[in-house]
Amino acid sequence: MGNFFDSQEEAINFIVNLNRNLFLNRKDHIKKYYRARKIHSSVLEIMVNYIDSGKLPIDEYFDRIVFDVRRETKGLEIFLDNQELNDAVIFNELFMYKTHNKFPSLTEIYIQKKKFKSQEKVKMFYAMNDSIVGLFKVIGYDNVNGYVTYQDVFTKKKYKIIDISMSSLGKLNEGRELYIYNRIIVYDGIWFGTGLPCIFNGNNKWLKDFIKHHKYTSSSNFSRCLMLYDIARNGEKINAVNYSDY
Repeated sequence: MGNFFDSQEEAINFIVNLNRNLFLNRKDHIKKYYRARKIHSSVLEIMVNYIDSGKLPIDEYFDRIVFDVRRETKGLEIFLDNQELNDAVIFNELFMYKTHNKFPSLTEIYIQKKKFKSQEKVKMFYAMNDSIVGLFKVIGYDNVNGYVTYQDVFTKKKYKIIDISMSSLGKLNEGRELYIYNRIIVYDGIWFGTGLPCIFNGNNKWLKDFIKHHKYTSSSNFSRCLMLYDIARNGEKINAVNYSDY
């Protein structure tokens, strides 16, 4: 694109915003998607405030699973700093959603307490509780309608979700083998990802080794998330061309 843009990030933002304005923003399913994302963000803010208040017994939960996690991750040591954005996103993933059967997720706690009168928020909590998490291969892009198609590496199930940014950049990613560890929420018929910071190129040797040797059915989502995040942040850095919503 010559010198029109000062950075790759500016060029990518231009492409994404152009696709929004040309094809997406007037479509009904995109309007519903924006609404779902807004509700999800408001629920997340409530949950983050709850965690920050110290009411969630994180240390007690971790004590229950520490030996399981060490066994499943083969002793991997990974420390999360909540002052760092990506670490905070992973921390929230581990405790907000159901990632281990030995402690309740914060989503389950909120549903059990029935604290909210807003039916939209209640519906979102149930959608979050029923969400799907996995390591996916990106197998299709539809920029005109804002869709990206995933295939779960281990279960082979396919999912078509709305991801405006990644779908808009599909042409740039053609010919590249991309994988993503993400959580999918279905709200009011709209499928979207929560945006975990775990995106990989297919030639990542650590990812290849993980896929080859990982024992999917005998590992918790808690451990799997930590292992894949470790690969994502210590391997090849996430490129802006792989940018996805959230």
